Amino acid sequence: MNAGEVLNTPGYYYAIAYAMSGLVIAGSNEKKRKGWKLGVVSCIQFALLLLFMTWTHGVGKALFLPAMVVIIGLMYGYIYLCNCFTVKEAGFFCVKAFINGEFGASLCWQVFYYIHELTGCSFGWQWVIMAVVYLGLFGLLFLIECYLKKDIEELNVTRRELLVVVIVAAAVFGMSNLSYLDQNGLFSGRFAMDIFIIRTLVDLSGMAVLYAYHIQVKEMQLRLEKDALRNIMEMQYKNYQLSRESIDVVNQKYHDLKHQINLLKTQAYVGKSTSYLEKMEREIRVYETQNKTGNQILDAVLTNKAMICQNKEIELKFIVDGGALSFMEDMDVSALFGNMLDNAIESAEKQQEKQKRLIWLYVTKEKQFVRIRTENYCDEKIRFKNGMPVTTKKDRRLHGYGMKSIKSTVEKYHGSVVAAQENNWFELKILLPAGA
Repeated sequence: MNAGEVLNTPGYYYAIAYAMSGLVIAGSNEKKRKGWKLGVVSCIQFALLLLFMTWTHGVGKALFLPAMVVIIGLMYGYIYLCNCFTVKEAGFFCVKAFINGEFGASLCWQVFYYIHELTGCSFGWQWVIMAVVYLGLFGLLFLIECYLKKDIEELNVTRRELLVVVIVAAAVFGMSNLSYLDQNGLFSGRFAMDIFIIRTLVDLSGMAVLYAYHIQVKEMQLRLEKDALRNIMEMQYKNYQLSRESIDVVNQKYHDLKHQINLLKTQAYVGKSTSYLEKMEREIRVYETQNKTGNQILDAVLTNKAMICQNKEIELKFIVDGGALSFMEDMDVSALFGNMLDNAIESAEKQQEKQKRLIWLYVTKEKQFVRIRTENYCDEKIRFKNGMPVTTKKDRRLHGYGMKSIKSTVEKYHGSVVAAQENNWFELKILLPAGA
């Protein structure tokens, strides 16, 4: 084989590499299409890629770039259809899959070329070499993609991230394919060794840059989430401190007012005056909701949430041993129970039937463990990921911090948290070592 033959890598090499690269993205994503749908779409995409690239094999320079646009479009369509990605997310992962496919095809063809040159093996061996190279490479990439998805619910891709990867991929593709477009160019070569170094290593470098950028985006997102969670916890703690002070003042006034109402009721005539006083008594009864659990911060949280529940016509019931939480920091107590009850209240207020607007909270100590549990009626179907509910709100970047805060607090004390939904009842269970 001469240099020209090496440059013109068979189209089926790229078709298989692109298909496998796209499958790696879809297979490692938890939001992928399930079952036969993924298989059908994958087969259709592979068939289209194989037919198109076989048909355009050896296409002239004028049609080279338009052909590549079609190929990228097919890959983008596959990734978008097989995953619940946004347009930007699909573009981000499509770019990665394209460069991965470019590297895979280039590497496989070069490996076969050198083995053929050294041993004189027949072209039938290319399928064995292809199987070894592709399975090894894309198996490794699959493990890398799975690793990158750890510690993060999903990667938030903005216009900036998409633009960066597109620019990097365009530069990599341009440099690795200049030998095809212009054999006399700066990054071109006339010999097989030149081609190997320029094309394969440039594609490898492009892959490394894209994965390094992916890691950077992930770490930045994790850092922003941690900062957001810390700010939320600090704000909640300050609010409950203020609530505690306000509740003490209000309760003093309440007790005085209650005695005054009782005195007026005994002196009032039967009729409108008595009815009015009884109505007034019911309305101010909300301020008698101060609770004595054995933990002052938890008392403030429960009192605050009880007032909210009464205003929203939600019944909040609890059996709580606040003393069992003595090992926890005040800020963590306010964040944990504040978020748990906020989520329960948000779900309960969606219920139209009054008897379904009910929340239960349990805090008990059993031997060396503290069990915390909330229950509330929820007729909305909840999607779970790793035992935790996933927000269904459109802008996930601005929501879901409540559950993230709960999980973070539980992990701080080496505990476990799990959620479940059964018979339209949502249950969140937490187990903490009492000596943490």
